[in-house]
Amino acid sequence: MQNPYEHQAAKILKIKELAPDIKCFDFKLASGRALEYLPGQFFVFSFPGYGESVFVPSQKTGQRNVYDIAVQKLGRVTSRLHALKVGDAFDLRGPYGNGFDLNKLKGKNILLIAGGLGIVPLRSLVNYMISRDLLETKNRQIQFLYGCRSYGFVLFKDELKKWNKRFNIQIAIDSGDGPKNSGMNCYKGNIGVLFQKAEIIKNGAAVLCGPPIMFRFVVPELSKIGYKDENIYLSLERRMHCAGLGTCQHCAIGPYYVCKDGPVFSYAQLRDTVQYG
Repeated sequence: MQNPYEHQAAKILKIKELAPDIKCFDFKLASGRALEYLPGQFFVFSFPGYGESVFVPSQKTGQRNVYDIAVQKLGRVTSRLHALKVGDAFDLRGPYGNGFDLNKLKGKNILLIAGGLGIVPLRSLVNYMISRDLLETKNRQIQFLYGCRSYGFVLFKDELKKWNKRFNIQIAIDSGDGPKNSGMNCYKGNIGVLFQKAEIIKNGAAVLCGPPIMFRFVVPELSKIGYKDENIYLSLERRMHCAGLGTCQHCAIGPYYVCKDGPVFSYAQLRDTVQYG
């Protein structure tokens, strides 16, 4: 039986600043092996003397066994991670939880909706599908809606421009304007403005990740255009706090533990809970 607390050593290969206080860290396991996980699952990253934190990795397309995490500097552990340099090592364990069920997305139109750092789990899903030739766009529609506080906080711009050649991307920014040469449609306002300004795809599955306030406004908009509760999927990775085994119970929502039963849930599972009722 595998020890759920067993760590693997990893090394930082590259560091890139994505936005103020947000960095992307490319890494590889010291063993050289692949990191086994499903998109949407999470890992616990450990920094001796500082603590642990939860991150969702993404596979680097076109690079063998190389992954990355996007980290916002907010507290003690993330500040320590931001201080690391190329060549430094850390430990991680996992994966934990349940990721996106690719069988439920197979052959369907897919509407991806991210707010702020919510792009990270959805990017994990997209890159996983690209790396395995699962992102088929000839017989279905794929659309990505992304809301940010300003264009300076739009993450992974280069990748978004590449994605925009394969499927439709719409961006909402709270303040300022998007550059005219961004190659993507940018609108002024919160993410709700996209349901007014853009033509949203229907008859498919919607996958959401972002702050809880985004769910409150976006889920009703999806219902208005015909999305069924069982075809709306929410990633609640922001609620997780502990080891991924339900030990601290801080991530409890209704009858579920986000770290064990999620972090991905259908809205049909959550609609009657106290937090989402």
